[in-house]
Amino acid sequence: MSVSTDHTPSLLEGSAPKRLAAFSAPLVAANLLQYAYQFVDMGVVGNVVGETGLVAVSNASTIVFIISSIAIGLMSGCTVAVGNRVGARDEQGQRRTFAASLGVALLGAAAITLAGTTLAHPIFSLMGVPGTSLAQTVAYLEVVSLGSVGLFLLNAACAFLRAQGDSVGPLAIMAFSAAANVILDFILIVGFGLGVVGAAIATVSAQGAGAVFALWLARRRHPSARDLFRFVRDAQERAEVLTSARYVLRVGVPMAVQQAVINLSYVFVTAWLNSYGPTIAAASGVGLKISTIAGLPCWGIGQAISASVSQSIGAEMSNRAVAFARSGLLVSIVVTAGIQIAVQFGAEWLVSLFGESGKDLTEAAVLYLRITCSVNGIFYASMYALDSFALASGAPKLALANSLIDAFVMRAGLAWLLSVPLGCGFIGIYAAQAAAPVLPAIIGFAYLRLWSKRNLPE
Repeated sequence: MSVSTDHTPSLLEGSAPKRLAAFSAPLVAANLLQYAYQFVDMGVVGNVVGETGLVAVSNASTIVFIISSIAIGLMSGCTVAVGNRVGARDEQGQRRTFAASLGVALLGAAAITLAGTTLAHPIFSLMGVPGTSLAQTVAYLEVVSLGSVGLFLLNAACAFLRAQGDSVGPLAIMAFSAAANVILDFILIVGFGLGVVGAAIATVSAQGAGAVFALWLARRRHPSARDLFRFVRDAQERAEVLTSARYVLRVGVPMAVQQAVINLSYVFVTAWLNSYGPTIAAASGVGLKISTIAGLPCWGIGQAISASVSQSIGAEMSNRAVAFARSGLLVSIVVTAGIQIAVQFGAEWLVSLFGESGKDLTEAAVLYLRITCSVNGIFYASMYALDSFALASGAPKLALANSLIDAFVMRAGLAWLLSVPLGCGFIGIYAAQAAAPVLPAIIGFAYLRLWSKRNLPE
């Protein structure tokens, strides 16, 4: 049974490089919009509340970014599982897998709500958040945790759309959510004077509205997103959904852990940088935010690779799967290199967007960007593209292993070596972050070559 719709050109037809480029462009924009709200939160809070608010949001955003990454990683299981069924032209399988993914999303949100509200204060105390900012930091995370159901459902619906080859839908959803967040930021922070808490309320409200829009759009565009509740009524169908849920978790959990581990290493790094005083803490928070946003196109292209490769494997088209991987890798490197060059030229202006800062803070933030947004971007782009191929081709544990190398061997381990025994201080921590993706990228190249050798005809 054909599952394509008028809204969704097939990823399995035409030139693979052209389809990948056209498919990934809206996903890159959608990822930028999804995280734009954190950039806006910091900018508005920095200008209205000042340095204490900026430190609060920069530290809280480190944990919030982990939560967002877990949601994206977990729902990547939906993209791969549904994508396989799209490639096999199995509409009922798509419907069953999407129902399972929504259940997984709700469980994930419940776990985040419990963990975030319980551990917020201990986490930020251990991170050494300055006392003047601690209460605001805790409040921000508590609000975001309580509203995480919107984040998870939003990502589940967008993952389903991506699996269908629909990248315009997620872009429209993220544009809506980002616009709502910006408007609410000015209303709650500037208008009502709610400060850091207002920024958090704006975030969860925008995500909740985006989730409603995303679920409606998925149902409207794709028949396999309809009649999901019938699986609850029939015992045999419930069993099939549970089987699908296990597959979603088998792919999604390693990716969620991967994202959590990588970003947890940023928490350790942020904690070390807090020990160098509030100026370095705030500067590093600003630099990390800019460098993270600069790297977001890699995520969008990686999502495109996962969706297109999973469809190709579902349709038993190994040649096309490899073509998508290679095209995505090239696009990711070119796009990231261009962004890194732009960041280098506009570093001081980008830092100024976060409010009036002293000379020391500005110089430290610019130095952070000089080191972490440079040639290492080529390896960063390669790591995400190749890990996305590993995920879709049935090796999510490889992507997880790469994340452990990136986070603990390279970023955290090398940061400690450079900053403490070798006495390079916070500059050594910056350098370790730049070097982190090098070894994982090399491993990813080796896996792509091995998979191609095993699966492509002679």
